[in-house]
Amino acid sequence: SINYDKICQLLIIGDTSVGKTSLITRYTNGTFKEEYLATVGLDYHTKIEDINNQTIQIKLWDTAGQERFKSLTQNLFRNAEGVLLVFDVSKNETFYNLKDWIASIKKNIESQNMFIPLVILGNKIDLGGREVSTEDAENFANENKYKYFETSAKTGEGVDNAIRELVSMVISQNNQNDYQKQARINSVQIKKDDIEKTNEKKKGCC
Repeated sequence: SINYDKICQLLIIGDTSVGKTSLITRYTNGTFKEEYLATVGLDYHTKIEDINNQTIQIKLWDTAGQERFKSLTQNLFRNAEGVLLVFDVSKNETFYNLKDWIASIKKNIESQNMFIPLVILGNKIDLGGREVSTEDAENFANENKYKYFETSAKTGEGVDNAIRELVSMVISQNNQNDYQKQARINSVQIKKDDIEKTNEKKKGCC
């Protein structure tokens, strides 16, 4: 069995039929199916990657096709370390709905004082009849301080790059969290030692 340096759990969300499952299948298997099947419930796929000199097992959780931002629960986000938020560049509505998805993420995650790296993916760039321009999508992402990538699950364009970038962000965030945790532990340790030293001084002088 392979020993992983880290297991990285990513959640992929977005409107129904924006290509979430197709993106995951393209990334993990290198394949694409033309027919559309809605995902029912939660499903996950894995891929092993070497990123920043570490062997990472990436778990990609695919949300149910009928999942709407209104019914997203904290449960869904409990183990997620990074989020891929997907819209379809050929459907304006899926782009307009991003703000509702982001509001739901903030309600479920940031209210718990957690921070989870998120990237926005404009999928289906292989299709004609584009309704959302790259410029509009980039402006939206910049305003909300997220990175934006354009992808095609069909051709594979941009897919690896976007997911690898998110994994790198997750690793950095985890390292930062570990550092802060360690800093808190160290500061507690210092205070305890100081108290003990003060007590010793008191004993010595009387």
